[in-house]
Amino acid sequence: MLTKLVRFLGSIKLAVPVLGAIASILIWATFYESKVGSLVVQQQIYKSPWFGALMFLLAVNLGVSTLSRYPWRGARKVGFALTHLGLIVLIAGSAAVIHLGVEGLLLVRTDQPANHLVRVEGELLEVMDDQGQVQQAAVMVTPERIISPTQFAGLRLLDYIENSVETVEYRDGDAQDDPAIRLVLSSDRMGQTFDQWLSPAAETVDLGPAQLELWQAANQTDLQQLLTDPTQQQARQSGTLMFKMGDVDTPLAIDDLRRQDAVINDIQVHLLNVWPDFRLDDQNQPITASQDWRNPALEVEVTQADLQERWFVFAQAGPILAGDESLLDLDWEYQIPPPPTSDYFRVVVANQKLYYAARSSKSFTSGPLVMDQMIQPGWADFKITLADWLPHGKRIQERLPAPSGVEGVPALQVASADGQQWLTWGDSALIADGAHPKMAAFGPRMLALPFRVGLDDFVVERNEGSDSVAMWTSQIRIEDLQGESAQKRSVWMNHPTWYQGWKIAQASWNPGDLNQSTLQVKREPLWVTALTWSGALLTVLGVGVMFYGPTLFKKRSAVLEQPTEPITAEPTPLPLAPQDG
Repeated sequence: MLTKLVRFLGSIKLAVPVLGAIASILIWATFYESKVGSLVVQQQIYKSPWFGALMFLLAVNLGVSTLSRYPWRGARKVGFALTHLGLIVLIAGSAAVIHLGVEGLLLVRTDQPANHLVRVEGELLEVMDDQGQVQQAAVMVTPERIISPTQFAGLRLLDYIENSVETVEYRDGDAQDDPAIRLVLSSDRMGQTFDQWLSPAAETVDLGPAQLELWQAANQTDLQQLLTDPTQQQARQSGTLMFKMGDVDTPLAIDDLRRQDAVINDIQVHLLNVWPDFRLDDQNQPITASQDWRNPALEVEVTQADLQERWFVFAQAGPILAGDESLLDLDWEYQIPPPPTSDYFRVVVANQKLYYAARSSKSFTSGPLVMDQMIQPGWADFKITLADWLPHGKRIQERLPAPSGVEGVPALQVASADGQQWLTWGDSALIADGAHPKMAAFGPRMLALPFRVGLDDFVVERNEGSDSVAMWTSQIRIEDLQGESAQKRSVWMNHPTWYQGWKIAQASWNPGDLNQSTLQVKREPLWVTALTWSGALLTVLGVGVMFYGPTLFKKRSAVLEQPTEPITAEPTPLPLAPQDG
């Protein structure tokens, strides 16, 4: 039984179907690669376990077939053995190249420092757990949006969009959610109609020449300031100080605190100083550099019974305690209205009612705002209508494929035990996962080189008498990571350079930006290169011995077996002795 199995493993009956299957797969993979790209083909076919098993079966067939003909006597058998050995070595070398080789693109510019980060194919998902442990996985996506792997680091990978845009809407939420409104903007002249959700948490929406804003007024003074034409205001309002104690937030208008202290329960809040443009002078004393509200800051004194604390509260940097430790369990937030813009449409929420302020370069209007009311803000023929209002709106974020002609970003949808979430390309996000939240980031796969490459110049040579390009050359500078040495090299098409075992070749260039060049960086271990070349040489040598060896052997044998005639020496005549006369 074992003998039959060994004979079958080395037989032509196994070799033909295996070779036929491999040839068919390679032909199909060539066409498939043109549709899905080399990365997908590498992962799905060449690096797959089933293709590796098929190539291993071919190597076993070649090896058993070779050993079954031992001893290898005669030129044909020796050539047969060398050829099969060379093919086995080639298979091993090819597998090593696929699994151990590294290849990527390096972007270099003349106006930037040397770069050492190579962009390799595929995307990278990084996940950090609550213990600080980081895991990484290469993410592969087919054109049919099939994702591999489907699970990683406790997350399920659900969907991928190559060019996505974010859509945001609001639905009825809980009492702690902020208000939200939906405005519809239309222009008959431009033939456009679109809607936009607004929420105080979303700050402002920039429409280019104008802005859309939604604000919550802390009190009547705050409401009047938000609805007043900025050209009529003597000075910009001082804003609101949010006093936070426990789960209770209390808004305090700065203009009211200027006049008198505020008392909240048994805590007295006293405003000591207001600096519109906070700076420290040469003696490290706080001053205001100007009356423009560029870096607003407050000094607040809080008193409760015998306890007293002093705080510096910054609109941009947050609160800082003037002391070692807070004993009152307080927190602060300094909110200031935005600086006036040239054009804006502002909606203000106050006492469960809506108001609006619309400003353009020609006019300013304000007043109450009700459902389905149409306002003309003065921006060409644009009209704004209040289409929806939620006193407590829950933000719903979705990712959709971008419309044709709209540039978006790649996005990966993941799911945890607490729900689903989109990760946009190049960003990181906190993912709730029960009692163990995770930080996840989705972006390009990068490889750090052991050296840096800089671009000194990019030279484009053109054919004489025309603008057609004849040759382009990247004049590069290769530096070690310590910056102690540098070498100058030139790289152009089909003329790469090598450094520390890495091959650096010209990949592409940007005709619109001659300060930029894209290089291909490739490396495989030296023993892998030697293995591949050895297999090729053994195969060529074996084919040569198998086909030309018998002829040469016969000629040599013919020469050795050719009969030779014996060589006989002719007798030399002896001289006659002289006779006496």
